Order: sequence, then structure tokens, then C-alpha cells
Amino acid sequence: MRDKTTTTRYLARLPALLVLIGAIALLQLHAIQFWTEFVGPMGWAWAVLLEVVALWLWYQRQLARRALALVTSVLALTGPVYTVCEPLVEEWLTASHVDAGRELRIERLTQEAARLEESLATFRENSEARAGWLTPIQEAQARLTEVDAELAELISTPPAEAMTWRQQALVVMQALALIIFQLSAVLAITSLSRMGRSAPAVIGGPISSGERLPEDSAGLGEDVAVPSTPPPEDVSCNLEPRLGKPSMNETNDDSELGKGHFEYADIVALREALEQLLEERGTTQAAFCRNHGVSPRDLSLLRRHEARSASGERTISITALERLASIIDAQPMSRAAT
Repeated sequence: MRDKTTTTRYLARLPALLVLIGAIALLQLHAIQFWTEFVGPMGWAWAVLLEVVALWLWYQRQLARRALALVTSVLALTGPVYTVCEPLVEEWLTASHVDAGRELRIERLTQEAARLEESLATFRENSEARAGWLTPIQEAQARLTEVDAELAELISTPPAEAMTWRQQALVVMQALALIIFQLSAVLAITSLSRMGRSAPAVIGGPISSGERLPEDSAGLGEDVAVPSTPPPEDVSCNLEPRLGKPSMNETNDDSELGKGHFEYADIVALREALEQLLEERGTTQAAFCRNHGVSPRDLSLLRRHEARSASGERTISITALERLASIIDAQPMSRAAT
């Protein structure tokens, strides 16, 4: 039964673990690439440590640590999102700069060509009146030819081709997917945190020293056929006449609800009397054990007597029952409470 409960608990955590591992693995592929590019060979340590710190902070339940975890997760997510969106951002910036520079270059070449044509016309007019203008005319003509060729090349070259809408949509989808993966990792680690803190205690495990005995022990014998017990008002605080003294040759058979000469009703009466004593004194189980030299384990075994008997595990010993009976018999208690 215990193995089945443990297996069920681990199976309940399996989906969250798979989501956490998958999301972190994909995020780290992009994060390591980002930090390595800007930090150097130790970039992988930055990426991994930042993610581990974020997960550890999310696993805590304090509000201040959760706030710090939010900041850490944003930092951890910045690298992967930047790596995915970098081509799109560079394309936007480059395309705008290239187009602006191309238009400016065409405008300047056009103005220069116009000035050269005016200069050539002036040089030709002057050459008709006097000699010596051949060299300036040839230089201006050569420069005009170069300008016209460069201008024709710029005009014939198409502007920088922008990314298609499909490529842009793909980049945006990747960025959104990374954000969803980060949120999924946060939800998975917080879910595991809740499961870890709400896991039921293992049957027969140690009991806290400050834990009080339950006020209602009627559910302890579920699924176990037990003899009827007297109502609480019929239970006497003086248990000695009913419990009696077991002989030395009694066997400690843990498979039965009774223990030697202690019948099941006697054990229930002893437990209820102990609960009444703790309630009247306003004390804890740990304080009772310290004051009377009783082992906390014996009280735990008394509390779990039915469950441990049903599972075939060892229960409280006859010696411990005798000691508890003698201690409770010596304590003055109000009968009205029972």
C-alpha cells in the first residue's frame, strides 16, 4: 500500500516534471547562445545559473522571493527572445538605413551631373573665344561619364528586399513560444512546490513531538472489523479494574487488535482517557512524554494501533500499555469530560 501511494504521488508529478524539463532545455539552447556571444566562453554558466536561481526562487512560497523570481525570470527570458528576434530587428534597421542612403546618393549624383553639364556648356563657349579649355572640357566630360554610370547602376539596382510577412510571422511566433515556455516552467515549478508541501505523511512515519492526539479516533479503524466499544460517557478514568495485569507468558501478536489480556475496548478506553487528560491539562503530547518519562513512539503506536495491526506491522507493546494505564490511573481527571 505504501509503495502504491508513493508511485501514485510520483506519477502525479510526472507531467509537471516533463513540462519543466522540456521548457528549460529549449530556453537554454537560445540563452547559452546569447550569453556566449556577449560574455564569452563562460556564457553557458551565466545562462544555466540564472535559470537555476529563478527556479529555486519560484519554488519558495515567500512573497519577496517570488517577486525576485519574477525579475530573474525576465532576465533569463531576455537572452532567448533577443536571439530569436535579432534577425527581424536587424532587417528593419538595415533596410531603413540602406534605403535612406541609396536615395541620398542618387540625389547627390543627380545634382553633380547637372553641375557638370553646366560646366561643360560654359567650357565649350569659352573655348570658342580662346584656346586652353580642352583639358577642363575633357576632365568634366570624364567625370560626367562616371557620374552617369554610377547613377544608372543605383537606379537599376532594386532596393533592399525586406523579409516576407511569413518570415516576420515566424520570428514573432518563436518569440511568443519562448514566453509561453517560460511561463510553463514557472507554473510547473510552483505546482511541484505545492505538491511537495501537501504530500501526505507516510503511514507509520514519525510524529512531531508537539502534535496532539486527535480528538476523534473513530476513523482509525476503517476497513477493519472491530468489536463494539462502549460510549465515551461509560468510560471510567480509573482503568485498572478493566485493564487488569497481563501475565508474563503473553505473546505480542501484532496481527490482532487486542494485546494479550488488553482487549481492543481497553486500548480504545486508554487512548480516550489519554486524550481527555491532555485536553483537561491543556498540554501537548511531547510535554506529557517529558513529564512522565514515556516514549513518544509509544504514544504514536497507540494512536495508530488499528492501522498498524491491519497492515501486520508492530504495534504498542504490552509493557507500554501497562505503563500508560498506571500513569493515567494516577492522574485525577474530571468524569464530566468523558
